[in-house]
Amino acid sequence: MHQQDYNGCTKEIILENELIKNKGLRKFTPAVWINKILAFAQLKNAGLAIWKLPQDNKIHILCDLEGGSAIKEVNLDELDPGFLLAPFQAGANQNIHFKSDIKGIFELEEITSPAEGTTIDWETITEEKEIEISGIDLYKFSHLKLKNYPDLKSTRKEEYIKWVKNGIASIKREELYKIVPSKIKCIPIAEDLNIADAYLRACTNYSDAFVSLTYSPQTGLWMGASPETLIEDRKNEYFKTVALAGTQAKDGKSIANTAWTQKEIEEQAYVSRYIINCFKKIRLREYEEMGPKTVQAGNLLHLKTTYKVDTKTLNFPELASVMLKLLHPTSAVCGMPKTLSLDFLTKHETHDRAYFSGYIGPVHLDNRSHIFVNLRCCQFTKGKAIFYAGAGITEDSEPEKEWQETEIKCKVLANMVFNSLSGKR
Repeated sequence: MHQQDYNGCTKEIILENELIKNKGLRKFTPAVWINKILAFAQLKNAGLAIWKLPQDNKIHILCDLEGGSAIKEVNLDELDPGFLLAPFQAGANQNIHFKSDIKGIFELEEITSPAEGTTIDWETITEEKEIEISGIDLYKFSHLKLKNYPDLKSTRKEEYIKWVKNGIASIKREELYKIVPSKIKCIPIAEDLNIADAYLRACTNYSDAFVSLTYSPQTGLWMGASPETLIEDRKNEYFKTVALAGTQAKDGKSIANTAWTQKEIEEQAYVSRYIINCFKKIRLREYEEMGPKTVQAGNLLHLKTTYKVDTKTLNFPELASVMLKLLHPTSAVCGMPKTLSLDFLTKHETHDRAYFSGYIGPVHLDNRSHIFVNLRCCQFTKGKAIFYAGAGITEDSEPEKEWQETEIKCKVLANMVFNSLSGKR
């Protein structure tokens, strides 16, 4: 009996139809392409980044055949064009840079028939590698070969609420202004979980997010849908960064009629103040401030303020590299003041954040670097998916509500991973 796929057709028939109809054209559905490329990266111990920028309909593919390079300290100005993945705190998890040995792009579009497909516009690839990827068995990617974390368990509610209460107590003692404790949620996965399906669901459902899928021998397999820009830099034109904080579930009201509590307004104001203080440290006074305004990311709403600097007029081409070092980790994922917040999180959090709340994105591609805070993300391991989420705590926080906020945030990506596709691709 054949195994059924999400369209009700057998995987064997779909693959056979694609190969027969498109023989020699290397034309497959987006899901098949992504699965093939994942299998190729795992077999070759390569570094792989697949991503979609916010409000864009293009899927980008970049592969480093040497698996990526570890970087002790990130200096954007010294990096070759490629892709960057950095952890919350450097240590056991390293900063990793992928160079663009293989680079391609294709349009994200609805496929009306299982036998239809798309071609990839390969920008940098040899004919041999293209043939190798096209001919690979898309079912060779194995979750069983990923790292195993047998002792890793979901954060207990009582434990997280205790961290929140401790954070509130520190704020009332005026030791901290804000703290952002995180948690993990571990969910078992079936061996035949289709990562490509999950990724494409996220691309379709979260048009305003940076949707990424990365793999390397050092970092493992990660997927995310982040709404938060850390830095955007267009060479010799402009620099942007964003203050994004405050969270509530989207209801039936229009975004224009969304009401925010004092706690959420204050939380977002701390992040904005943090960015302005970073500008002050480098004596930068000329910038545009746009916001705060309510924005939607999936089924969640946030407060967002955008800051833009004309780097050409100011003759400050290295601003992005300077600000990246100053900003990370931002108060939106860590707290304020930064050093004391990091001490608090190191003392209380019992899990390793790894690449959650680090940063991720393409660098120096088409004269642009666009790096995002790695939020709404999960790591796939042997037998389980590990979902990460945090909540900003201020003096007015209610521990139960903060726990519920983290549950909602975990659910955002979990729905993409485990829910069935509503349409064909």
